[in-house]
Amino acid sequence: MSNALAAVEGGQGEIRHLMIPGPCRLHPRELAVLGRQIQPHYGPGWMADFRAVREDLTLLLGADRTYLLPGSGSAGLDAALFNLFEPGQRVAVVDSGYFGSRLVAMARAHGLEVRVVPCEPGRPVDPARVDLGGCEGLLVTHVETATAVRHPIERLARLTHESGAVLLVDAIAAAGGEHIDMRAMGVDALVSASQKGLGGAPGLAVVALTESGRQRIDARSVRPPTWYFDLARWERALTEDDWEPTPVTMPTSLVQVLASSVRRIHLAGRENWVGERAALRAECRDGLRRLGFDVVAEDEHAANLVVVARHPRANELCDRLLAAGLMIAAGLEPFADVTFRIGLVGTAANRQMVELLLDEIERAR
Repeated sequence: MSNALAAVEGGQGEIRHLMIPGPCRLHPRELAVLGRQIQPHYGPGWMADFRAVREDLTLLLGADRTYLLPGSGSAGLDAALFNLFEPGQRVAVVDSGYFGSRLVAMARAHGLEVRVVPCEPGRPVDPARVDLGGCEGLLVTHVETATAVRHPIERLARLTHESGAVLLVDAIAAAGGEHIDMRAMGVDALVSASQKGLGGAPGLAVVALTESGRQRIDARSVRPPTWYFDLARWERALTEDDWEPTPVTMPTSLVQVLASSVRRIHLAGRENWVGERAALRAECRDGLRRLGFDVVAEDEHAANLVVVARHPRANELCDRLLAAGLMIAAGLEPFADVTFRIGLVGTAANRQMVELLLDEIERAR
């Protein structure tokens, strides 16, 4: 733990401004929702509320079916892997950086034979390097948080479907900030989480499927070796139970917060919302360049919700900002120790916060 963070956690300081890639600080509307009394996870009222948030998420992602599971985004990835693939099958995984490497490790933990697709650090994967011969699926992060690179999902989807495989996208750092339309893009399965671009509190995983993804799950030779993550069990609760829509106790407050934040996205208009975040990303990257920083990722492949810049003493810069009450994130592999990461999520996704950040960086560097 850095000295500055230890001081904050020890009560000697305060994180007044949070600009990490997640979790995000909540909008006042969602903060008010979080403060409401706990609601039960069953009954007619909850059935209606739960149905509404799932419908809003399904519409936002251009999916055909969406599941909300208690847990982190990684829990959602585990669920997708359990249901889409069977042990011993071969998959290709794009190793795009820290979270791409995690996908490799998760696939291997599920007993899958993994063909690693290498990726030049700081650049999107080259579809020409993706060999799907004998593979049942392709796994890729939409946005690699370690590098702020957005990968070419539509091109990868075409390649995947030509080979007869399925495409699983880790959109934990993309949903709510990038253009996503699963049906139009050809994505079979997508996983996200509540606490980044979707603007909610941490604790919920989102697993979204198009019809092709559902068909893949239905065609399994055996049920997945899991009770909790068996999506067929969640589907039965959704379609056959008129009292409790899930097979486990849901964190109802977190669901209500997510419902509120996703509704705000729809009220703003999905394309407008994404466009605003793209403009903020450009402003942040341009401002860092004016200060002399080298930003990671070429502009045409730069993610909207996270900005990564190089600095030879990046961790020291993070410490100085934290001591001043503003928290950004240190770098991750493949650029650990020589980059810092800025999150444009939640209350940090506005022009005033970007201007404040740039001013503080200029003073602290």
